[in-house]
Amino acid sequence: MGYSTDTRTLRRGDIYVAIQGERYDGHHFVADAIGKGASKAIVERAIDGIPPEKLDIVDNAIVHLADLAAFRIRKSQSQVIAITGSVGKTTTRSAITEVLRTSGPVVSSTGNLNTLLGLSLTLVNSDLQKETRLVLEMGASKKGDLADICHYFKPDISVITNVRGVHLEMLGSIEGVQYEKSELVRALESKGIACLNADDPWTRGMVTQCKGEHVFYGKSADAHIQPHDITASVPLLGDHVIYILMAAFCVGHVLGIAPDTINHALSHLKPQKGRLNRLLGKDGSILIDDSYNASPDAVMAALQVLSSQSAKRRVVFLGDMLELGDKEEEAHRDILLRAAENADLIYGCGTRLQNAAKHLYSQRNLEIKCYPESQGLARELASGSIYAPQSGDVILVKGSQGARMERVSRALLSEDVSPESVLPRQSKAWLSI
Repeated sequence: MGYSTDTRTLRRGDIYVAIQGERYDGHHFVADAIGKGASKAIVERAIDGIPPEKLDIVDNAIVHLADLAAFRIRKSQSQVIAITGSVGKTTTRSAITEVLRTSGPVVSSTGNLNTLLGLSLTLVNSDLQKETRLVLEMGASKKGDLADICHYFKPDISVITNVRGVHLEMLGSIEGVQYEKSELVRALESKGIACLNADDPWTRGMVTQCKGEHVFYGKSADAHIQPHDITASVPLLGDHVIYILMAAFCVGHVLGIAPDTINHALSHLKPQKGRLNRLLGKDGSILIDDSYNASPDAVMAALQVLSSQSAKRRVVFLGDMLELGDKEEEAHRDILLRAAENADLIYGCGTRLQNAAKHLYSQRNLEIKCYPESQGLARELASGSIYAPQSGDVILVKGSQGARMERVSRALLSEDVSPESVLPRQSKAWLSI
């Protein structure tokens, strides 16, 4: 028996949880869930036509799930390794999971399930054995998100990757981002351990808020874990990868795992879907799919990766970056200017990039082809009317989740590669949006 919030993936015997969301109210689908074999439904109000014995009425369905998950953590005496940061959370989570699997049972959060709801669902649907280690990626898009998560899933070890200017629309400033991310450090008890990126000043500064121990990783002279500790050969792109490996090494180190064991585990890392994943493109081209999400720093890093690739032509498809607040216009102009330095062909997707391209054309006579949205751009690419990949082309696709640039990657992917196996957001639910 599991818990499900989606009638499209619900299995017979599952408990359906009706979530009141911004776009959909799960209570409208309770009858459908019961009809598909749900054993009962957790709801926040009575539902006409559904027998009372099939309903478990609670004040708040998300809080109810979080309470269930927290109870399971206490019962199993599981250790919580919490990860947050502006960039690199997901790959860092995967690296830490690989390392910890060498020493016992591990449950890791998956996909983009890094909210209180997503993490609660993961935990109530997982088999938590005695002293399972939980590797939980924790995300924040507004003030208080991480405090809510840490209230239910209190970290024993906290890992902070970095602090960048993302979610500024909701968090207000880089200082606001730092304060929100540092919740994972403040939540630690005296026996807790903070693993902090020593080379990022905003992250390093969190040490003053740590009641427990701290371990620095980075290239700084005072870092406890440094690049020379990493001997694994890892097939991941980008200079930032060393920080992911050091963060994972740091967690393994504080848990007493031998260095050789840690490096052996890291050597098994594979690229994550939508994160600088080097794939076969059409007609002998190479596709670097980085479509999962985007921020200014992440786009700049991806363009640096593109410039390092041997290619006859370098081609870039950039989608809008979201939630940048008053930095939005400047940030989109900056990435187009950097793209012009690193690519032979540039395509933009989204209204923000369209506006930035118009400005650069009027100010610098820099002409960049832009399209209003990714669905139409993908159709044009499929027809071959605007760009045809050639052998020797290296193509970068990057954009925020809301830009849905995986549609563009799908149109450029080799016919011999299954999109479902390598690209993000390929489920029926995502494809229907």
